[in-house]
Amino acid sequence: MGKYVNQTSNGSVGASFKDKCNALLSDGAIEIGVPEKFEENLVCVVDNGMFAAAGYCFDSHEFKVFTHPTDKREKRWFIWDKVNQFAR
Repeated sequence: MGKYVNQTSNGSVGASFKDKCNALLSDGAIEIGVPEKFEENLVCVVDNGMFAAAGYCFDSHEFKVFTHPTDKREKRWFIWDKVNQFAR
């Protein structure tokens, strides 16, 4: 089961792709390009159409799920040092 970010220290991250990305950035997350390998504190915001998900890539298995080559959904990647505190 994955872990997702729905709150930051500033409150709710919202439901849309843009809202979730902006909420992470406002709380100190650093946007990065598509990572080539698993890194600590990695968050992937995925656009699912009607809503978005901010997934915490907490290990190499989760990283592989979010970077599967057949998954063509729009994504943005972040390093966020507070993710352990907020991901559920």
